[in-house]
Amino acid sequence: MVAADTENVDTMPACPEDHMFRLTKESANDVATAFKNDGFVLLEQALDPSMLKDWRNFGEAYFIKSFQLLHENGHSSAPIPYDKEYLMGLGAKNGFKELVMRSPGRYELSLLDCLDQVPDIKRIVAALEPLLPKCLGGGYKSTLPLKLCHLSLLVSTPGSTDQGWHADGGHASLQQHLPCHCANVFIPLHDLPEEMGPTEFRPESHFLTRNLAPMMLAAKCRGTLRVPVWPPLKQGDVVCFDYRILHRGRANISDQNRFVLVLTFAEPWFTDILNFPKRSMKTPAE
Repeated sequence: MVAADTENVDTMPACPEDHMFRLTKESANDVATAFKNDGFVLLEQALDPSMLKDWRNFGEAYFIKSFQLLHENGHSSAPIPYDKEYLMGLGAKNGFKELVMRSPGRYELSLLDCLDQVPDIKRIVAALEPLLPKCLGGGYKSTLPLKLCHLSLLVSTPGSTDQGWHADGGHASLQQHLPCHCANVFIPLHDLPEEMGPTEFRPESHFLTRNLAPMMLAAKCRGTLRVPVWPPLKQGDVVCFDYRILHRGRANISDQNRFVLVLTFAEPWFTDILNFPKRSMKTPAE
């Protein structure tokens, strides 16, 4: 995760409907063009909500189980995420390959080590097949050559505040803007109204993060800096976005945990070494 200071550069968010599409085989090229231009797209009811019931049940149970395991192995003082104060340090350097607290009260749980336990993702990938190969830069015709770089669960607990603006990764070249090499797919496992803190995006900022401070300043001076988009979502909606775009989770002011399933697809050559450390919470603390 690459942090960015972009506060106080604009006020009201833009209209989410301008970025919402219905994904079909016929619309896939137009959706892919919007993805490349804006750095993200919102896909209205791309998935049958009934496909996500098992994932919601799994996510709720796995979140509890992970903190129990964290406590059993001596990595936290209680088998819960919060007890007067948060029981984990911030960021990958204080986290584990299975669990990182991205910001206070906002957790990402990697599922790559428990693929034999998770619900089936084949139907999800099949529903996004018309779009995903077109989003990455290798001229791919299907998702088969792509690497599932991450499969994870994002949980934002009640009281978690606005996350800092950041990109999930850097550019493959600092000299020129290249096509997307890694893309996230965010799938809310329930309706995601504003009070639960949907993810906010700054359109076209994937062009700026190659050299953020001067390029953002130049865009602001030219009047081309796009205002953020903060879309509430329904269960079944999907967000696809470039790893390099500036985004942040907004505050969860509800009394419920916010669950989002994340699939990260990359070109075969790419390996993400930034977002999860090597140490395991399954190893007892010394």
